[in-house]
Amino acid sequence: MRGRSHLKDALLMDSEPSTSAPNALLARTGKALIAASENEGCMPILLRWLRRLTFWSILLYVIGLVGMVLALSWAGERNVTTAFLLFLPPSLWWLPALPLALAALLLHRRAFLLLLLVLLWFGYDFLGWRRHAAPAPETAALKVMTYNRGQHMNQSLKPFKEATRPDVILFQEAYGRAAGYAADPDYGEFIQTRSLGEHTILSRYPVLEEKMLPALPGQSPKAVRFVIDWNGRQVAIYSVHLQTPREVLGYQVRGGFLYGILGLPGTPWAAKRKQMQTFWDGQIADAEIVLKAVREDPLPVIVAGDFNSPHVGYVHRLITRDLGDSHDSAGQGFGWSFPGSTHNPLSMGGPWLRIDYVFFSRHWEAVQCITEADRPSQHRALTSTLVLRNP
Repeated sequence: MRGRSHLKDALLMDSEPSTSAPNALLARTGKALIAASENEGCMPILLRWLRRLTFWSILLYVIGLVGMVLALSWAGERNVTTAFLLFLPPSLWWLPALPLALAALLLHRRAFLLLLLVLLWFGYDFLGWRRHAAPAPETAALKVMTYNRGQHMNQSLKPFKEATRPDVILFQEAYGRAAGYAADPDYGEFIQTRSLGEHTILSRYPVLEEKMLPALPGQSPKAVRFVIDWNGRQVAIYSVHLQTPREVLGYQVRGGFLYGILGLPGTPWAAKRKQMQTFWDGQIADAEIVLKAVREDPLPVIVAGDFNSPHVGYVHRLITRDLGDSHDSAGQGFGWSFPGSTHNPLSMGGPWLRIDYVFFSRHWEAVQCITEADRPSQHRALTSTLVLRNP
């Protein structure tokens, strides 16, 4: 008590008119704490302040997380900054939640419940986790596999092919590979093999047509339309490979992604932002070329391949206005397909992006979508099982 009396005297001395404003504020705060501690002790006061700090920290984190999801979905590839953020490991957005969840468990259970609900929404809506596990029908279904075989690191696709037994396989970065697959006894079930540009199709059913889609000026075509005869029904299957953003991202990681925020019209950085936006504008334009062909196609349509566009961005949202996403409808887990081989500790050595897809028109219903679980290839393959709504 004697020490507390000395502290009171010191605080009263500091609160005299001659003291500066900061010292006066500290003095008043100290007096309030002493008065409160005499009535209920210091520990309840400390706990109350920690509870408030925990609640407001979680609230700010939730607001920031929801805002980030909306920005990436709405802007996505239409802005240099959000386009760059699309490709970051999602664990970066989870990390702040770990200490906050621990603090909330100890200090604020209601705030913990709020945090838990938001994280569940984040996992389902943003990360795309799915629990679908329905078995694929044995008949009257068409199974389509897509796989970008570039940088396959000499890893065989055969185990996944045998496990999912696709009717059609679409390869990207497979220039002139049709003859090799036709001569391979491991792929003897496919009666038709065709290559056009970098795209190769293996099919259990006759391939009736193949045609390159138009391209942007100065660019190579990004998609091929195949037509197969599926039990007397013609089906259009598009193989797509949009341009890789690897070089652009490699440049932006050194700070260039900030031009999406800093390069406002009228600023010295506006021209730089416009220059860096060129690639992403081309990515959107390539996707629109594919969509235009799909909208004009009279046949039931399946669109598959490597879109180099994460499922949380603008390009994916643009495509799914017209087409269904097999993983969203019938997938399992997160469906991440890239990069299959990585040493990134933030992804625990596995993939963290979903950029390979099987999309489908309104004629179809997806009943199963399986992404290859584990193979040290740059891309993971996926197989989607589709059923015609009105055969």
